[in-house]
Amino acid sequence: MDYRYFLAVFLTVLSTLTAPTAAQVRENQFYIDLQKFPLYIKTDFNPSDVASPDLQDGSWLVKEQWYGAVIRRLGLPELPKRAFLSPFGRPEQEWTFALPFTMDVETPIIPCLYLATIGINWEIYLNGTLIKKEMHLTDGRIVEQHYERNVIIPINNSLLQKGKNILVFRIVGDPTDYTTGFTYQSPYYIADYDYVSHKHNETTQIILISILAILWVYHFLFYAISRENRYSLLCRFFFLGMGFYYLLRTHWIHQFIPNTSVAIRLEYFFLYFVIPAFMAYTDRLCNGRYFIVTKIYGAFCVFLAVSQLFFSRTYGSESAAIWEAASIIAIVWIFINNFIFPINRELKKGKKFADTLVNTYPGNLLIAYLMIGITSVFDLIDSAVLHYSLHLTSYSIVVFALSVTFMLFRMSVIKDKEFKEKSALLEKATNPESAREKVFKSYGLTEREKEVARLMVEGFDNKDIGERLFLSSRAIAFHVTNIFRKFGIINGKNKGRAMFFAKLLN
Repeated sequence: MDYRYFLAVFLTVLSTLTAPTAAQVRENQFYIDLQKFPLYIKTDFNPSDVASPDLQDGSWLVKEQWYGAVIRRLGLPELPKRAFLSPFGRPEQEWTFALPFTMDVETPIIPCLYLATIGINWEIYLNGTLIKKEMHLTDGRIVEQHYERNVIIPINNSLLQKGKNILVFRIVGDPTDYTTGFTYQSPYYIADYDYVSHKHNETTQIILISILAILWVYHFLFYAISRENRYSLLCRFFFLGMGFYYLLRTHWIHQFIPNTSVAIRLEYFFLYFVIPAFMAYTDRLCNGRYFIVTKIYGAFCVFLAVSQLFFSRTYGSESAAIWEAASIIAIVWIFINNFIFPINRELKKGKKFADTLVNTYPGNLLIAYLMIGITSVFDLIDSAVLHYSLHLTSYSIVVFALSVTFMLFRMSVIKDKEFKEKSALLEKATNPESAREKVFKSYGLTEREKEVARLMVEGFDNKDIGERLFLSSRAIAFHVTNIFRKFGIINGKNKGRAMFFAKLLN
């Protein structure tokens, strides 16, 4: 099957399974898209604002259209300035987000608030009642950060009322930190709990992590059995980094690491090693050596990974931006140096393009690499315009990992077959007698027939063979006829012997 057809089917099926389609929303009769209502933001927090804030008193910044609401990007007055890559953060401040909305349908048994993200410390009020609190302060300072993704908050249905309602968020955090506020552009809504829990469960992500873990074990065993395959070791680092990165982004990781400052530092740490591992892997596999560019980029990523462990979270986010920019250059380098150049070398040898794609490491990797590129571009467009939140790149990376594993297995089988064929030819060249005996045995020659056949190979005629074996010429002729019959030769004498020799050499 054409890989392009397979890719199209893969993306179509995946989109069908994961996309929050309009049909799904219509089936869920209770659905309030909070981003259709204006968002009000002001500095500081007053408990009197949780039930009935005066939104027209001039102290509120109004966002009629909002896709995410990060404090540092809202243009609020008197926000502190920050030097890029400064290792230290800024003192915590408080803000109030008010979100008035209307509801004109019946409330379900268990309504549920869904937030794509919220951070760093926060509490949420619905019509004056506290419904969720993640506030961890000592003397006004944050002692434990709680920046969370995919926040699902069940609501007592008696708190919602037909007509006007209001959600109020108290946000505390570093005003220069990109995670203070609502980081993701979408979605933010209220719907039935069953709908929300089904739509945003992490089963698929856990499956992806499990697949990466299995592949890690496979490559560990592959490297343990065949130490010369160093690219398998590098593959393990790639799978390990991606597996931990996905794991640290799951919601239930907070049960083990409640302080998200620690979780995000670890997330960055593992992420920074993914591309250097892939870069070194393709260097070794496609070119047989490591390039100086890979070593420099690897050292740069090690520096970023280690430094962000000791400095502020804001420094970590800024170092991540530098890493992303450098990674674009690294990805282009991989594409040209490890895929295009090796494929071009194969084409110059006379190979066809299709054969090069199917039967070489660079060709196989290029197909998978392009798949990741296509899904990454789609995710960027989705983030900016479509807002489906499909995250197809996560799926394509796992498909890429599976295809790489299959490719290595297939190529190892091909190489093993080629090695055995070369060994057989070498054995024939260096030890013709041993190879000859195997041929005699494979054709079912008796011991006497083997004696006759050995002398035939040495160039003796029937008379000479008879004298050496103390047999009559008639007996030798009988054995020769049987030998020819077992070798499938019907011609006699000289022509038959020529065919016999030809079969021995093949």
